[in-house]
Amino acid sequence: MDPVTHGIIGLGISALSGEPTSINPITIGSVLGAMSPDIDIVVKYWGDYKYLKHHRGPTHSVISLIGLSLAITTGLFLIVSDYSFFRIFIWTFLGCLSHTFFDGLNSYGVRPFMPFTKRKYLANLLMLYDPILTVLSLALVFLNANRITKTIVAVAALSVYIAFRLFMRRKVQRFIRDKYDLDLSKERLYILPDLMNFFKWDYIIKSDDYKIVGKINFINNKEQIITKLSHSNHNLIQEAHSTQLGTYFKEFTSSIIHTEVTVDDDKTVLKLIDLRYYLKDNFMHHATIEFNNEKEHISSIFHPYKIDKQILVEKNI
Repeated sequence: MDPVTHGIIGLGISALSGEPTSINPITIGSVLGAMSPDIDIVVKYWGDYKYLKHHRGPTHSVISLIGLSLAITTGLFLIVSDYSFFRIFIWTFLGCLSHTFFDGLNSYGVRPFMPFTKRKYLANLLMLYDPILTVLSLALVFLNANRITKTIVAVAALSVYIAFRLFMRRKVQRFIRDKYDLDLSKERLYILPDLMNFFKWDYIIKSDDYKIVGKINFINNKEQIITKLSHSNHNLIQEAHSTQLGTYFKEFTSSIIHTEVTVDDDKTVLKLIDLRYYLKDNFMHHATIEFNNEKEHISSIFHPYKIDKQILVEKNI
């Protein structure tokens, strides 16, 4: 989710404090807290490979949220001392916590319990940008009511919205399952929110023999098949997935990937495709891993955001 939306959510959270909607430590702390976990953008200085590897990792963990909240609260308390440190900290921490919570509701996911575990949590419910959350947050700011009423409205509205998104996903899941007569004990079905369209959902069917990637409209069940992919049993696939880039790519994509194999005269090229995000007639993230005829690893190249962007991760001469 983008930083501006997070900041607006923080503004909505501060409206529950009972403080007037103005520039004060509670409002500033909540807004800054809601945006602060994305401080990991500084890693972009070292390139997209490092950034995507660490994004939504350490700075989105509960331990970091506490640290970020303490740092922001200390700065605000030194400037405006007529608010209690603890009160500023609580609302700043709620802002921080909202960031990790809402990031966990989309298909990118977060790792909230680092460094104890790298497990990624993702609910596949919300788009990376969600306009409804923006509207609900701003509505809290302008709602003329006491804090108890605002809190009840906020919890009720958010619960109804998440329940509706769950309903949408389950309806789409049932439709795809029935249409393709899927046996979910043998085949995997992923339902993901579309990147841009509120009413569209992406789906990925994964079996031992094939994968189908498509989009479906919640309103009219209109379906668009993006691609059908045949599964390969090439003996170098497991080897490719075990390389530094292969391991990284599986973790980054939550293993929602496809591997294409091309055998040339002097080498075998394996292309790993992240099936989660399809934009402008292509999947967003790719990786290329090459082996020579002796099955020795030659190179690994990461293609973030578009296929023609290349980052050399490993090269063995």
